Amino acid sequence: MIIGVGIDIVDIRRIAALLQRFPDRFVERIFTQSEIGFCRARGGNAAASFAKMFSLKEATIKAVSAVEGIRWHDMEVNHDPNGKPVISISGRMLENLRRKAQQFNVQASVSDEKHYATAYVVIEVESL
Repeated sequence: MIIGVGIDIVDIRRIAALLQRFPDRFVERIFTQSEIGFCRARGGNAAASFAKMFSLKEATIKAVSAVEGIRWHDMEVNHDPNGKPVISISGRMLENLRRKAQQFNVQASVSDEKHYATAYVVIEVESL
């Protein structure tokens, strides 16, 4: 059973401008150290990587039906061996989700095209 769905689109140029204007403040506020390392390792594609990661986080907030007091670091995006995004949830966000279901799966997909990154997140009750 699906308990949440979220979608987001981000203009990569907007993220690139934020990275130039507030390089450390922006990334440290939004992303975990693991996410920062992943995106910066992408070299010339860092802005696109940060945009996709940002879009995944925004879509996750929407899927959870965000509660007051959650933090950007209450979720972390990693990748499986095939490159598929894997989202871990903690903190206030996890508390909110556990009110809906003790066990759940987070499914995510992300894509980009020239100037835009988009993400789709589905949260479903884990099958017993």
